This record gives sequence, structure tokens and C-alpha cells, in this order.
Amino acid sequence: MLTLFHLAPRQRGFSLIEALAAITIFGMAVVVAAGFLDAHMSAARRLEARSDLVRAVETVLESVRGGTLPMVSGDVDLTDEFQPLSSIRVRTTVVVTAKNPQGLFSVQVEARAMVRSEDMAVTIATQVWRP
Repeated sequence: MLTLFHLAPRQRGFSLIEALAAITIFGMAVVVAAGFLDAHMSAARRLEARSDLVRAVETVLESVRGGTLPMVSGDVDLTDEFQPLSSIRVRTTVVVTAKNPQGLFSVQVEARAMVRSEDMAVTIATQVWRP
């Protein structure tokens, strides 16, 4: 006796559930990657802004040491001497205090900027001798 079995042909491809599961996993991976990318870009912007603030403070200190800026406290306009690499607006302030012996001054320079609604500041203090 010969029995013939009729086998169903093998189905190829994915079922709807398998496709939905793959799309869901891929979507979650894209969301996680976008979050990491946003965090990386924010950190890069903050780092670039901090670098600009340090350069602004150093520019003002060199101007004070070189005698280009007077030994008085106040705000300093750097629009001609300093161009930030990032798109921030830098505000610089100098605080000068006379010390003993005569001719020695304590100089503190602060640069501030708003970076993505975060107030960033860099302050450097030094002493300058002006006989």
C-alpha cells in the first residue's frame, strides 16, 4: 500500500508578529541613539562655549598685563579683540583691588554667557605689578 502524503509547501518570509517585533526593537534603538546623540551635541556645545569663555578671560588678562586696559574695575567690551568660536554672547567683567606694597594689584576677570538656558561663568584671578 502506497500512501501519499501531501505536504504543504514551506512558507517563506516573516509573520506579521515577527515584523512588528523587529520594527519595535529597531524603533527603540533609534530613540536611544537619538538621546545619546543629543547629549553628545549638548556636551560639545558646552565645551566649546567654555573654551570661548576661557579665551575671553585670557584676552582681558593679557590686555590688563600689557597696559592696554586701565587698572580699573568694570565691564570690558571685547567686540574688536575677541570673536567667539561658538555662537554665544560673552560678557566680561574686571575687578581690580589695590594691594600692599604700592603698585601691586589683585585682578579678577570673569566671563559669562548663556548656553542653552544654562548660565556659564569662568573666573581667573591673578596679581599684576604696575610700578
